[in-house]
Amino acid sequence: MRRLLTAAVVLVSASALTVAPSYADRNAPTSHHRAPDSQTSDGVRGERALPVPKALRTPDVWTTLQAYPVAPGVNYEQFTLTGPRGVTRGQLMRINPATPGLGLDLVEGRNVASRHAVADMMDPNAVVGINGDFFDIRDTEAPLGVAKDRQRGIMNGVQSGWNSAFWVDAAGVPHIGDLYADAVLRQRPGLDVTTVNSPSVRRGGVGLYTEKWGTLAGYRVVDGHRHGVRMVVVRHGRVVSNRSRFPASLRVRDLVLVGRGRGAGELARLRAGQRLTANVSLSEDVAMAVTGNEFVLRDGRRVARDDVDLHPRTAIGIDHDTGQILLLVLDGRQSFSRGATMKELGRLFQRLGAEDALNLDGGGSSIMLARQADGSLAVLNSPSDGHPRPVANGLEVTYDPPPPPPAG
Repeated sequence: MRRLLTAAVVLVSASALTVAPSYADRNAPTSHHRAPDSQTSDGVRGERALPVPKALRTPDVWTTLQAYPVAPGVNYEQFTLTGPRGVTRGQLMRINPATPGLGLDLVEGRNVASRHAVADMMDPNAVVGINGDFFDIRDTEAPLGVAKDRQRGIMNGVQSGWNSAFWVDAAGVPHIGDLYADAVLRQRPGLDVTTVNSPSVRRGGVGLYTEKWGTLAGYRVVDGHRHGVRMVVVRHGRVVSNRSRFPASLRVRDLVLVGRGRGAGELARLRAGQRLTANVSLSEDVAMAVTGNEFVLRDGRRVARDDVDLHPRTAIGIDHDTGQILLLVLDGRQSFSRGATMKELGRLFQRLGAEDALNLDGGGSSIMLARQADGSLAVLNSPSDGHPRPVANGLEVTYDPPPPPPAG
């Protein structure tokens, strides 16, 4: 199991770091219910992009600020884009996943319901890290979608509603597409479990919580509702309790089922002593996976349409012609970098040669780190909070030098 590292992190920037208010701590909606038009976990409304007259709609001017290799098959470039709306600064990692010794994996804390600085979650052999999925910033701190770690397996998942994903299959091929989680109770296959280690159990549904979740606190995963809810605790494969009143705190040791409305009624039929085991699977052959909120490109076509909200952005793309994976972080909410709209993000990925791209969490969560020659981790972008924000999960690029060929 990955252990959390306390890493020395250096802020590296082409301009002075601007300290911005901590959006994680105020002006954010409570629980996982973000504003309907929110494009970041912190729920902060973005600055509004100015309309550009048709006569001025020319490609932004690209200026490279610095570029260097981070590891074999991993190349970094920091750049600015200058156009009629102003300047945006970006950080780009081009990754060749076919490079011997190179790998991609999820990074996360010991518990799904927790958040940490990306640097503290990265493995010792990681050379690059970025933040990952949107998460329940003001309540459980858990990610909203689907995640799988190479070592620990499926961490969390949803049957529907948050399924836009990046994953690497068992053969090492990267994909961007829909990814669904399915949980089945072997002894009760007709009982529909719609979420696994999710911040909220759906109305009328049943949620499954495993030992990877951590501690269930009161009624938080049922959005504070105290009526029409039920909790079933399973230990060593058998039901040990079935209650309508939730404990103030419960460490998940085996399995816990939580129901709301009709789901609570279905759980009420389970009896203490009954055998109950679960199987969780994903809809694709996946070695590692992380979700975001929205596809940016699909088959080379822009599908993200918003051209109004400016935010710092973290996104991932795939250039299928070259096989490269593109990790992109754009600075925003700062005087030297305005951020980007979703439509601008799509144009940029097209410019970079990607056919598919996915928007990950942005705002104050956006971060890109790289391993330096002395082994330390450097923050390559300028986080809009003024410091790296703890997040629910992320993505890392690892490198282990392949063994030399045998002599002779």
